[in-house]
Amino acid sequence: MAFPHSTLTRHRFSVVLLACSCVSLSSRCKGGADGTPPPEPPPTLEQIEAVLGDPDTVISLLGKLPRGLEPVDLAKLREMDRQCGERRNVEQDPVARKLLTVLAASGDVRSLGYLHEVFEAAPERRDAVAHEIAKFALSQRRRPADWRLLVRAVPFVEGEIARDVLRALQLFNERGTKPQWQRQVLLAGLRLKAPDDREAVRVLRHWTGKTIDEGVAPEDALAAWQTWFDDEHPDLPPPTLPVDSADSRYKSADLLKLLSSSLDVGDPLRGAKVAEKATCLKCHRYGARGEAMGPDITNVRQRFQLKELLEEIIFPSQNLSDQYTTVIIRTRDGKTYSGVTAADGDDLVILQANGEKARIDRRTIEEAGPSRKSSMPDGLLEPLTQTEVLDLFSYLLRSER
Repeated sequence: MAFPHSTLTRHRFSVVLLACSCVSLSSRCKGGADGTPPPEPPPTLEQIEAVLGDPDTVISLLGKLPRGLEPVDLAKLREMDRQCGERRNVEQDPVARKLLTVLAASGDVRSLGYLHEVFEAAPERRDAVAHEIAKFALSQRRRPADWRLLVRAVPFVEGEIARDVLRALQLFNERGTKPQWQRQVLLAGLRLKAPDDREAVRVLRHWTGKTIDEGVAPEDALAAWQTWFDDEHPDLPPPTLPVDSADSRYKSADLLKLLSSSLDVGDPLRGAKVAEKATCLKCHRYGARGEAMGPDITNVRQRFQLKELLEEIIFPSQNLSDQYTTVIIRTRDGKTYSGVTAADGDDLVILQANGEKARIDRRTIEEAGPSRKSSMPDGLLEPLTQTEVLDLFSYLLRSER
């Protein structure tokens, strides 16, 4: 039987539609023409909240969240992180770290602002925040506020985090013109192993526009910049890492390990007496106690990480504050004084390393200049027992005054 041409065409078209429908149905059932499973839908925040007691599952789900989260979802993630921040040892919490990763990668202005708040309020999380801000700068965009945060992070970051922070700083238009910043970049490079230490050289080239290491072997490039800095800034501490004294009772690495694991053992009430024994209060004010000639140490726990505070005490000349410059004064009668100064009428009051004050008539001063050595004496922890060291740091870092 012969079909009209139009009827035959309609018949063939119907067969094609039927075949396509079968393939489409098969794809929906099997996940694809090749039998691969269909993609999983992204998790919801409700699903994440339901398994908060299972860190591994939470981290896995956070990693599957899509880009472009709604503001309400980002607000919930920030609240989750705030709750994590209230727990002890939050810096060791992998869920808290993953939350920072997701918030930074979102590129959301409020979430980035939240990371800055964490950086200010939680010294123990500053490494993690700096790393996420560095990765954001490397992969997305650079903001002036983030540059300032990364510069502030340079003195304490190490390893992979230090490498990424230095890499990010090379992409910003901003330049670090202060000698103290350049010195900290050098120190960060010294803490890194080759070839990552070259990142510090690249930052210094970017900031200064100089090529101090040109023609120098890569392994000697950082040393060339150290020599340059020392020549340019003879009044500042040399750009070298601190080294424990050979006859020191305590080694810095051992003390950091002890304090990190046993700080809770210390007694802050006993620590208040230890602070007097160690002469801390002859120069520093803590609450209503002590002198104000040196930096106020009332809220050091909000300003420093444990490792930073320990370095400030063991190696007081490693980082000199602009506000409390140590001055060397020579008078006409041949006497020499060294310490932090304060004006008092026609006199100059100088707080010396031994905690004693000297009053000098300005008219008798023959020469005065900055010192590379802090007025804070070395070896303050040497007379203390291990228990007293724990008590002292418990006192300095306690949350209540």
